[in-house]
Amino acid sequence: MSTTQVAALLFQVQQLDLEQERVTAEYQAIVNSLQGNRQLQKLRAEDAAAQQQLLSGLQAQKEAEWALEDVNRRLKALEDRLYRGTVSNPKELASLRQEVQHLQAQQTRKEEQALEVMDAAESLQEIAQRKSEALKQAEQAWQQENAALVARRDQLQARQQELQQKRAQLTANVDAQVLMRYETLRRTKQGRAVSKVEQTICQWCRVILTPSELQRVRISTELLYCANCGRILYYER
Repeated sequence: MSTTQVAALLFQVQQLDLEQERVTAEYQAIVNSLQGNRQLQKLRAEDAAAQQQLLSGLQAQKEAEWALEDVNRRLKALEDRLYRGTVSNPKELASLRQEVQHLQAQQTRKEEQALEVMDAAESLQEIAQRKSEALKQAEQAWQQENAALVARRDQLQARQQELQQKRAQLTANVDAQVLMRYETLRRTKQGRAVSKVEQTICQWCRVILTPSELQRVRISTELLYCANCGRILYYER
């Protein structure tokens, strides 16, 4: 690939990059606009809080159920010992009965706690469902009201993907070091690393090239830069 072809290719890449920046800026503005509704933001915050509270409530329910299961298991083991008749010592029997009564009291408390936590979790679930439904309806209404913005957003997203694919195809044919030099220039030259030469003038800084400079741009075997603005010069044959 000749130097002129490389410069032409970089100029095409630059056009794609500039278009990508414009598309991205418009896309972000639309996204911000679609997310900027205060009522929606409020509903999203309420929905997130309700979902978090529900998770905490369900976790508390599990823990209460586990605690009740543990008491039930221990009580069953003691009752089996008590009613199997394997304990005959009066003192040990009295101690065993006392422990069974203690666990039975614990069981009653744990059952009450489990029911309370279960009721609370059900209430939280109802609240979370209401919040989710309210958010869903509000988002649908917002999207219907902003159908044009939503359609434009989708168009821009598709355009972004198209530009990325085209850029990847073009840069696949560019030397890695040359591409790195181009990227560095773009970062330091306001996004424009390549300047087209038309009628002997650098179109970026408007400096007139001398005849010898113009001749070099036309036939040089290496990339040439504007002596004034430092950008890669591209001469279209």
